[in-house]
Amino acid sequence: MEAAEQFWADVTGADPSAFGKTTLKKHNPRTVRKNVGADYHGCLMIRVQQCAELYRRIEGWWYGIVLGAERPA
Repeated sequence: MEAAEQFWADVTGADPSAFGKTTLKKHNPRTVRKNVGADYHGCLMIRVQQCAELYRRIEGWWYGIVLGAERPA
């Protein structure tokens, strides 16, 4: 878990102490996951409390990232 926290700290530029509690999702052997292996660092979850404007801006960034990733090169 420390390696994943350090990965996300490097990506975001945030100090790992700013992160909340790290959790591990239990593995369901019946699922076929594509996001496994050394290159997978978990999922970063961002919580925005009591700030609708900031939430909408972050949501817009996220949609931009997703739509940009779906476009062919």
